[in-house]
Amino acid sequence: MPSPFASFLYRYEYLKLNGILREYFTEEPLLFFTLAAVWVVFSYLLGSVNFAIILSKIIYHDDIRTHGSGNAGFTNMRRVYGTKAGVLTLVGDFGKTVVGVTLGMVLFGASIATLAGLGCILGHCFPCFYKFKGGKGVAAAGTMVFILDPIVFFILIFIFIMIVLSTKYLSLGSIMSIVLYPLIHSRIYNWLHAEILPNYFVRQGLFTNVPTLDGAVTQVPDLSNTLSHTATTSMIFVGVFLSLFVVIMHRANIRRMLNGEENRFIIGKKAKAHAQELASSSAEAKKSRHRLDELDEELGD
Repeated sequence: MPSPFASFLYRYEYLKLNGILREYFTEEPLLFFTLAAVWVVFSYLLGSVNFAIILSKIIYHDDIRTHGSGNAGFTNMRRVYGTKAGVLTLVGDFGKTVVGVTLGMVLFGASIATLAGLGCILGHCFPCFYKFKGGKGVAAAGTMVFILDPIVFFILIFIFIMIVLSTKYLSLGSIMSIVLYPLIHSRIYNWLHAEILPNYFVRQGLFTNVPTLDGAVTQVPDLSNTLSHTATTSMIFVGVFLSLFVVIMHRANIRRMLNGEENRFIIGKKAKAHAQELASSSAEAKKSRHRLDELDEELGD
């Protein structure tokens, strides 16, 4: 008799692998994949809702894309407007990705949910609502990994923290974490879903031993689809794509780090003072541009 936890975990893994809708469209796979494609497009639109831009306009009556690095994401919001603004941005980015990936997993399974996560990330980076100028997608990517692969997520968070603590570069921690994602994901996911969980379910009696025609014994699950599997093609594709994508999106950060010009991670009073200094310098820059415009008008006259 399997334990309640084993039964819950088994059904959760079955849902994660297949989703709710697959069994209703077993005879209409084209309709299933059409609905899945619609969900991926919807996830892109959801990702295009950029909270950094929204918050900077509503709270500060400004556009974050005109300050700091010009990036509409957590790091630049925190650097320009302070920790509170950065946290609010992070919560918003987290929430929209949770909706896209979680519902994608429940409805269509993990493979489609991975593509939905990619849709959220691309929407965050190239939002159709803001002239395709958004953030760099690190928070959205982290949220996708957290939902689909919690163990991998915490490994990457540990790597991220160690890099940031040793170098004080948030961007370097983000880059290295995502670059290592496909390698760590494939190893952990295959180890967990092809070895650990199937063996655990067998010990709990959730797989039944059935003799085959040649006399061998195979294990058949109580439910209709086996849970012993390795990472799907879509998972591998998204992982490799993200590792390349994050390097391209952070190319300016990489260049600044090589030149020793990248901003370092600071907290507390120093961070607040730094934010005030950036705001002051931005205000002075605006005054200078305004004065230059006036001079141009005078010379024109």
